[in-house]
Amino acid sequence: MCYNVVMDTIVALATPAGNGGVAIIRISGDKSNNILKQLIREDTDLEPRKIFLKNVYTDEVVDKCLVVRFSKPFSYTGEDVVEVHSHGGFLLAQKIIEQSIKLGAQLAMPGEFSRRAFINGKMSLDQAEGIIDLINAETEMQLKAGSDLMQGKLKTIVVELQNQLTDILAEIEAKLDYPEYEYTNQESSNIKNRLSTINTQLENILKDGKQGQIIKNGIKVAIVGAPNVGKSSLLNALTNSNRAIVTDIAGTTRDIIESEYIYKGIIFRLLDTAGIRESSDIVEKIGIERAKNAINDADFIIKLSDIHNLNNISVDKPFINVINKLDLMESNLDLNKKLKNNTNENDTIYISAKTGENVEKLKEKIFKETVKSELKQDKLYLTNTRQINCIENSLEHINNAINLIDISTLDLVSFEIKFAWAFLGEITGNSNNENIIDKIFSKFCLGK
Repeated sequence: MCYNVVMDTIVALATPAGNGGVAIIRISGDKSNNILKQLIREDTDLEPRKIFLKNVYTDEVVDKCLVVRFSKPFSYTGEDVVEVHSHGGFLLAQKIIEQSIKLGAQLAMPGEFSRRAFINGKMSLDQAEGIIDLINAETEMQLKAGSDLMQGKLKTIVVELQNQLTDILAEIEAKLDYPEYEYTNQESSNIKNRLSTINTQLENILKDGKQGQIIKNGIKVAIVGAPNVGKSSLLNALTNSNRAIVTDIAGTTRDIIESEYIYKGIIFRLLDTAGIRESSDIVEKIGIERAKNAINDADFIIKLSDIHNLNNISVDKPFINVINKLDLMESNLDLNKKLKNNTNENDTIYISAKTGENVEKLKEKIFKETVKSELKQDKLYLTNTRQINCIENSLEHINNAINLIDISTLDLVSFEIKFAWAFLGEITGNSNNENIIDKIFSKFCLGK
C-alpha cells in the first residue's frame, strides 16, 4: 500500500472517539494551513507553535476551540500540521472532520500520520513500534521498554553496528578492486576480530531480548492438582479477587478460568484448571482434558496439594510444589508430621489460600523461577519479535562471514556482511522493505 504523501492532506481524530473533555482533530499536509484559515474564517497565518482560542465553523455548528499550527519540518509528521482542540463529543468532532474534508482534506488511514513521520525522517521503524508499545503498556516495565524504543536507544545501537560493518566492507571492497592483492594473515585476523566484537554485541542484545519477551507477554502459569485442593482459592488469593467460584464440592471448576496479577513489573497470567482425577462425568472429563492442555501451553506450573492430597501429577515444564491449607495443618500435628515426611521442604512452599499466609512468598518464588535474572531499569530490553528476528538473521550472516574468512574469498565474506547490514537496517527501516513498513503502521490506531 502506497500513499501520496506529497499531494494528499489528511485528517483524523487523534483522541479516542466518544464523549470527553477535549477532542483533538489533526490535519497534516500542504493544505492544512489553508483549511485552518477557512475553519476559523480568518485569512491571516497564525504564528506556529502557539495556541489560539478561535471560533471553528462547520456548516451546522460553531465551537469555541483551541487551535495550533506547526510549520514543516517542525511537526510530528514533518509536514505542515494543524490541530483543532474542540469540546469532547463524538458528533461535534465528526462535524469538524467532515468540514475539513469538504475543504480539501482526506480521511487518514490508521497509522498514516506516523507513517509520514517515518518517511520524512522524523522517526525510525523501531521508534514507531516503541510508540505502539507505549500506547498498549499495562505495566511499568512495558512502559519503560516502549519509552526506550521511542527515544531511539535501539536505533543508536543499530546505526553504530551498521557503521562498523560499513567500515569493514569499505576495506574489503577497496582490496577487491585489485584482484592481485593478497590479504595478510594479520589483516584477515583484524577483520575477524572486529566481526567477533559485533557478534558479541548482537548476542548480548538477544540475551536481553529473552527478558524483553517476558516483559511484553508475561508468564503463563497453570495451577494444577486434584479436585478440592484449593486451586480456585489460590487464584483468587494471588489476584486479590473473587474471579473463581470456590465451594467445598469437588470438581466445581469445569473449564479454564483465567486471571492475572502484576509482580515487579511482570504480568503473571494464571490458569485455574479442573481437578485432575479419574471421572465418568462427561463434562468433568472435558474439563480434565482442557487442564492437561493448559499444562502444555503454560510456561510454569504450580503443582498444588493440600493436607490430604499430595500432587503426583507428572509435568515436563518448570514447576513448584505448593501445599495449601496451612491453617488446618498447623492445628494438626499428625498431619504436619506426615507431610514433612513425604515432601522435600526445600522445594515446597506451604501456604493458606484462605488466610493469605505465605502467598507473597509464593509470588516471589514464582518470579525468581521464571524471570531468572534481575530486570534493570537502565537496560534496553527488546520486546518486539520482529526486531529480535532481524538481529538473529544478522547474527547468522556475521557468523557466516567469520567462518568464511579463512577458507574462502573475500567477495563471499563481503556478501555475508552486506546481508548482516541489511537485516540490521530492517530494524530501523533503512532497508526499503515496503511490506514490513506497511505491516507496522497498520497496527496504529486512526489519527496516530
